[in-house]
Amino acid sequence: MPENKNHRHYNDDYNEYNDGYTDISSHSRPQPQRERQQKPKHPPSAPRRTIQKQSQRPVSRTDYGDNFNEGEPYRNANRNPSHHTEHPKKKTPTKKKKSKIKVWKIILTILLVLILFFGFYAAMILFRINYSTENPDEESVINAVGELKSSVNVQNILLFGADNHAEDEYGRSDSIILLSIDKKHKILKQTSFLRDLYITIPGYGEDRLNAAFAYGGAKLAAETIEYNFKIKIDSYAVVDFSSFTSIIDAMGGIDLNLSAEEIDYINWQSHKNHQVDTRQELDINSYHFETNENGEETAVVHLNGRQALWYARDRDSAGSDFDRTTRQRIVINTIVSTLKSKGPVTFMHVMYQIAPLITTNMSYGDVIGMGLGLFGYLRYDRKEHSVPQGDNFSNTWIGESLVLTIDDPDYEIESFHRFVFDDSGEESSS
Repeated sequence: MPENKNHRHYNDDYNEYNDGYTDISSHSRPQPQRERQQKPKHPPSAPRRTIQKQSQRPVSRTDYGDNFNEGEPYRNANRNPSHHTEHPKKKTPTKKKKSKIKVWKIILTILLVLILFFGFYAAMILFRINYSTENPDEESVINAVGELKSSVNVQNILLFGADNHAEDEYGRSDSIILLSIDKKHKILKQTSFLRDLYITIPGYGEDRLNAAFAYGGAKLAAETIEYNFKIKIDSYAVVDFSSFTSIIDAMGGIDLNLSAEEIDYINWQSHKNHQVDTRQELDINSYHFETNENGEETAVVHLNGRQALWYARDRDSAGSDFDRTTRQRIVINTIVSTLKSKGPVTFMHVMYQIAPLITTNMSYGDVIGMGLGLFGYLRYDRKEHSVPQGDNFSNTWIGESLVLTIDDPDYEIESFHRFVFDDSGEESSS
């Protein structure tokens, strides 16, 4: 059988692989297909990455100096020349990083949508409020009084609860509360003024405090407080009692601790005014009464807006006008606490419902500022005060009317100022 020349040449001229390379310096005959596909093994000490990232230009003696061997390309590539540099490879984001970026984009998109939603809703609330045409900077009769006490850290807002009235009348204010926002010490201070106080109404002489609202609305009532108690009123807001029920109904009602007398008073007024057919709308026997810290037996009762209004106006079941102002503050505090527990979405919905029921002399900018700080204000501590204080008053008959007169006006003013401005920072006058 004839001898295979190619096979002979392969055996004679080709050496087996040694040390991971092939000597091809003396012959250029092609290797068999099997040998060409087999890649030489790298020496154990040579990192594989070095071969993969070597420069694309041909390897020359300049790169390796005296160590260069034209017949050993793989060994040349595996050596570590001092002048050889690798080209850095661009890093591509991993799947994990891409996933994190995607999550952050979703979160930012949701936040943007929420901001736009609440911003739009807040704007709608802003434009539903009734703004008084009275200029808050307008010259008033108070200027003749002298200095009015104020503080850069305290904002005084006079709140009125007004009786029903015709379009051409102011009506009478059934509730007058000064809300003082102490921003430095984070305290909401409520001062209730008894409506039967017999004081001077600028331009009208002496009369009951609530008559000031009937004569000149909230503006004159605010000036009357300034005139008699020497304190600066920054702004006012009026809520008609006919809409008071809507505010509480929009919240889903409120829970109050009531005595049996107070429950019966609410039932009686509701039946007397033909608002319900039954005399026992709230069944006293269905409630569990417990003795409170004052020794009174009370039970937790859920009231709708109409029932809560009768509670706030009650001065017949127990006590006097002092007790009624206390009940009004209780209702306000309960409304604040209920709003805090409702969350921002429900809070915005309630504000949207009650905005048309509010009239104020604040500017758009003032209302926006109040709105931005409202959630913070709801977390403030709360303190209460009433005018007159303690026993500093007398029941006096003026004609056929029984009114309250202040025995020591200077003491009353000092006590009032101390409550509003104590620990509130620098005081100023206007």
